[in-house]
Amino acid sequence: MVMRKLLLMLCMAVSLTLQAQAPLKKATEAQAKAMVEKINQKATSIKTLACDFTQVKTLRFLNDKMTSQGKMYFDGTGKLRWEYTSPYSYTFILNGQKVYIKSGKSSHTIDIRQSKLFQSIAQVMMNSMTGKSLTNNSEFTCTMYTQGNDWVADMVPQKKEMKKMFKTIRLRFDSTRQMVSQVEMTEQGGDTTLITLKDVKLNGKVDEKMFVAQ
Repeated sequence: MVMRKLLLMLCMAVSLTLQAQAPLKKATEAQAKAMVEKINQKATSIKTLACDFTQVKTLRFLNDKMTSQGKMYFDGTGKLRWEYTSPYSYTFILNGQKVYIKSGKSSHTIDIRQSKLFQSIAQVMMNSMTGKSLTNNSEFTCTMYTQGNDWVADMVPQKKEMKKMFKTIRLRFDSTRQMVSQVEMTEQGGDTTLITLKDVKLNGKVDEKMFVAQ
């Protein structure tokens, strides 16, 4: 359960309303290459990022949806804080080789070097933030699409640990800013998690205390 939650902490930037009416079109090889190059170029300019997020979890068999909200802070040196504020309190902090998790009054710290899966999860989180996950063929195979003004990357896990949990991870980009706007994760059982980020602030001051266990 903890590992599942950790991968859900993929942090992104800039909210966007889905254009469901627009058809999903597979990009040509040249288009896909140009998209990825622009995304990576934009990612290099991100030093810090802070935003709000909304997460919607859809349970396939119960035909039910659970909505939660929170805040995310990212430091380009490899630090991340993902904090749920409603309807429950849950904080995840990635700082170097340590993961700090706080749920209610309980908390614990994990050394990701002790687990290949945790290492993989941490790598996926940071690579998704910088756009590198689109070209990391050892972790995912990636297919690029266009949909209206959006760019869409469908990523299929390649490592067995990830394949056991997730069928696909879809990243949606605002093509005008070349930044990820939404993440949709589909589990092997059919449940989905959709994360939308909004009120994004780039390269502002983020207090170092945000990445320290308290």
